[in-house]
Amino acid sequence: MNVPDTLCDRWRASAALLLDARPLLDARPWSGEAPPVLLERGWAAWLLALDEDALDCLEIFGVDAAWPADTPRSLLDFLDRLRATCRVDAIGAPAPATDRAMRRREKPRKQLQVDAFAAALEPLARASKRVVDVGSGHGHLTRELAARVGRPVLGLERSPALVARARVLSSEDAASFVEVDVLAEGLRLEAGDCAIGLHACGELGDAMVAQAAEVGASVALVSCCLQKGRGPVRHPLARAAEGRIDDLTLSRRLLGLSNLTPRDRGVEASRSENLAARERRIALHRLLAPRVPGLAIGAELEGLNRRAAHDPLRLLVARSFAVRGLVPPNEGAIADAEAVAARQASRARRLALPRNLLARALETFVLFDRALCLEERGMRVRVGALFPVEVSARNLVLVAAV
Repeated sequence: MNVPDTLCDRWRASAALLLDARPLLDARPWSGEAPPVLLERGWAAWLLALDEDALDCLEIFGVDAAWPADTPRSLLDFLDRLRATCRVDAIGAPAPATDRAMRRREKPRKQLQVDAFAAALEPLARASKRVVDVGSGHGHLTRELAARVGRPVLGLERSPALVARARVLSSEDAASFVEVDVLAEGLRLEAGDCAIGLHACGELGDAMVAQAAEVGASVALVSCCLQKGRGPVRHPLARAAEGRIDDLTLSRRLLGLSNLTPRDRGVEASRSENLAARERRIALHRLLAPRVPGLAIGAELEGLNRRAAHDPLRLLVARSFAVRGLVPPNEGAIADAEAVAARQASRARRLALPRNLLARALETFVLFDRALCLEERGMRVRVGALFPVEVSARNLVLVAAV
């Protein structure tokens, strides 16, 4: 299946895919029961019959896997559409760092990401009056780019601790850091600025794009964690969405799917650790549901950091029940919930496979939406994959010049 290569066409194809696949996105087979959409398409029985080796392969490699010969024809057509719609070309290759002495305390994968991003945006930075690194963290990118272009780069970061750390690590006079909460206080760009963000999370990436489009500033960003934001939903930015805003408005719950990393080496934990955490969440939900009427799927971790699901089940249960002021269940009830959750999770993994394949579709839609918003305002825009998924699964980059 071929998809035209103009940004507007890519945006339309991506939007159409999400609209057509909305029943799959809305059907979260947490309970292990087959959602009606899978029964209607004739996929449920085939998915449930997958053995563990086949399931592992399809989960890890997704549309790039060698799908079994008996895969339903309509599912293969769905995969073809996903491949075409989510295709992005490589936009560059990592370049050597200018000075490793400035890069102390930087992890190897982070070094590769910083090198690749700095190389991609260096021409943009040189042509700009001022470079602003939004969400600068420890300042690795801020310092690297300042050294490359030989001019001031301003790092904006809301965490006082990270600002202090970035200043301590800095030996480059051209790199400076300011403590500011961009979302709360606003991002004040000026015409001629270049705003950059390596893994600008959720609403922060949208704020960068909207402000750059408004004032005529260049922008380059690699997005991450699209579900992070102050509001419950994300509205499309492109003018092409006028008249369809409600259809293309995505909830934080759906956007969270875009952060799925099924490869063995995930963003924060391994694949096996993430699967085990999912079983614990199912078990916790089963234990809480009789005590918390109307408990929504995903709400079982309310009051806890999502990383709490990586704790042993008994500790997770104790913490969750304590947060809610509830008396925890006994050991027998926990053991029963654990056994049921293992069976339920096995079925849910298989039934969730088509839905999980849409993770990249959500990510590329946001990429094309941001890019088209900037192109509609006369900017020259490039999008692509900046580095291999082994370096980071969040590898989609947008580079827009005035």
